[in-house]
Amino acid sequence: MSKSKGVESNQDLSMKEEEVGDEKEVQCPECGSKTIIQDYERAELICSACGLVIMESIIDNSRGDRRAYTSEEKQAREHRGAPLSPMLSNYGLTTIIDIQSKQWNNKIKRIKQWNERLTWAQRNLLIATNEIRRLGALLGLPKQVEENAAILYRKVFKRQLLRGRSINSFVPACVYLSCRQNNLPRTLKEICKFSKSRAKTIRHSTHIIVRELNLKIMALKPSQLIAGIVNKLKLSNEVERRTLKILKVARDSNIILGKDPKGVAAAAIYIACMENGERRSQSDIATTAGITEVTLRNRYKELKTLL
Repeated sequence: MSKSKGVESNQDLSMKEEEVGDEKEVQCPECGSKTIIQDYERAELICSACGLVIMESIIDNSRGDRRAYTSEEKQAREHRGAPLSPMLSNYGLTTIIDIQSKQWNNKIKRIKQWNERLTWAQRNLLIATNEIRRLGALLGLPKQVEENAAILYRKVFKRQLLRGRSINSFVPACVYLSCRQNNLPRTLKEICKFSKSRAKTIRHSTHIIVRELNLKIMALKPSQLIAGIVNKLKLSNEVERRTLKILKVARDSNIILGKDPKGVAAAAIYIACMENGERRSQSDIATTAGITEVTLRNRYKELKTLL
């Protein structure tokens, strides 16, 4: 009986494999459920109702032409050259003429000269991408944020929003908006510190980009700023955990709506420091958070009423 059941189960699995290969609907042999989870990391088909592993070692077909199973497929799917990158002014699609050969005449040299000359648009993008790299290195931004900032700047350039305006004001604005889109807690004041333009001009450029490109930027949450402020003040993990609990209570009571997240975060850290015996002055916390002591005291009074 056990052998016959094993044969039947193998037949069932082979039928399921054929159905998956034909992209047909798969059904659980135990409970009959048709809600199947395809876990490509473990290469398994799992029933969401009873948890049965229906099939193992499935082939991941979602990666397109990135995988090859034979030497012929590998040879046919090999790509040449470096991948395209928005951090390059021409996405990396350039041609370099080598003049090491002595047989080349002056005509070829002139062609090489003309080939290396940049248009005004290419020169503009080259300056912008170099500035994005510089800001990214100083702020410790991941590569994805830098690339998103470069893509955003290209959209600004195509909309001709740079006419009569400075590149040095729009590049920090694009970096700031890219950080916001990727949920990276970087304030505009931090970015302006390393910029070559004034903070007022950068803030104005940010409003222009958001308005003209119709971007939807979510406001920073106070909880996203806690880790950075705590590290700068060299506080313990207990203070950070207590601060997050205070912010959760404040968020549930809707008392922080419309308030500056930096002020709320600084006030919560100040309360947590007092409760844990790690004294920090209002001046130190306010300076680190980038707010005034008056703002810190006002937010402190509001949060203290909830605790």
